[in-house]
Amino acid sequence: MERILHSTFLIDGVPQELTPADILQECSLPGVVPPGEDGGQIADETLDVTADSGRFYQMDPDDIADAVLALPRRPLPLPYAASYTAARMARALVDAIWMGGHFRLGDLELKGEWKWNDREIGNMAAFYASVEKAGEYMDALGLRFKELQFSTGTPSVHFKAVTTPGEEASPEEEESLFRELPFRTAHPRISARRRCPASILPETSDWLIYIPFDSCDFRLGGSAAATVTAAQAPTAPEIGDADYFIDCYEVVRELVEDGIVKAGATVGEGGLLTTLRTMASSTGADISVGDICRAYSELPLRVLFSEVPGVILQIADLDYDYIDAELLLQDVAYFPLGHPVPGSTAVTVLSSEDSGIHGILKSLLNTLEGED
Repeated sequence: MERILHSTFLIDGVPQELTPADILQECSLPGVVPPGEDGGQIADETLDVTADSGRFYQMDPDDIADAVLALPRRPLPLPYAASYTAARMARALVDAIWMGGHFRLGDLELKGEWKWNDREIGNMAAFYASVEKAGEYMDALGLRFKELQFSTGTPSVHFKAVTTPGEEASPEEEESLFRELPFRTAHPRISARRRCPASILPETSDWLIYIPFDSCDFRLGGSAAATVTAAQAPTAPEIGDADYFIDCYEVVRELVEDGIVKAGATVGEGGLLTTLRTMASSTGADISVGDICRAYSELPLRVLFSEVPGVILQIADLDYDYIDAELLLQDVAYFPLGHPVPGSTAVTVLSSEDSGIHGILKSLLNTLEGED
């Protein structure tokens, strides 16, 4: 892999200016990218994406969610390597949001691991797309890689967010640091224990709200749902709105630290419905996605299974107005989903005035469009 890192790439006949090592060097701490000699040139082609078959829109969402939850090991979707990489990075950062301690997004660093091989056409093009997207996203977020590992194997990427406690700074240094890095704290600390549980609590008056952490469209290309159904979806979410991610992260992190979030979970792999199903380990929920569908002019199935980074929060009814004001102040979009249902572990999804899965299916059957 060291040779590949320091190779130049020719993708679809177009020479790439930077090597993967060059890209990662710009968004990593000193000494993180392993040194190496010129690896020569690697030529490869981008994998084509099959046109949408429309198969998604004839399937039961509960069946899709069951299959996603039963998926033992998800292969990396090579045609969507860039989107998948950004989603995994975002998920690692959001997973840290629930932890105890005191930190902000700018205090975090990422550990990254790539496993890859060049056995098939398209693998190296996908690797370059993955690294290129990682570099762009890290730079846009203003973060750095603390550790990078590369090895040969079935293509995969993994990330973990960590923070290193800062040293004591003088008032002048602290003021300068704040000007340069306004999203950092002087003495960050992160605990290994969650600040709030990941399962829905049995309080019927509480609200479950959804906050997407990116402004991109809901698309199914490269999703776990596409994997388990073998249905083709030609476009993936274009994850990359770093400024919006930062705004969302800061306000939600404050709510978590202040103890206002009673329970929370990261929406990432598997999408919204799969996350809700995982949260409903002891308490179910009645959920509506109608507001989301209307806001985005979107199909329910895309909203339920697209892997746009985000969170689901459980909050007390008495805190609703406060959270509404905080999110509006930061210009962060949120969507009330519904309420917990004690005594059940089922997640009943309403898409409109119709109830349950039948409402979703009716909406889908009345809509013939596929992926854009």
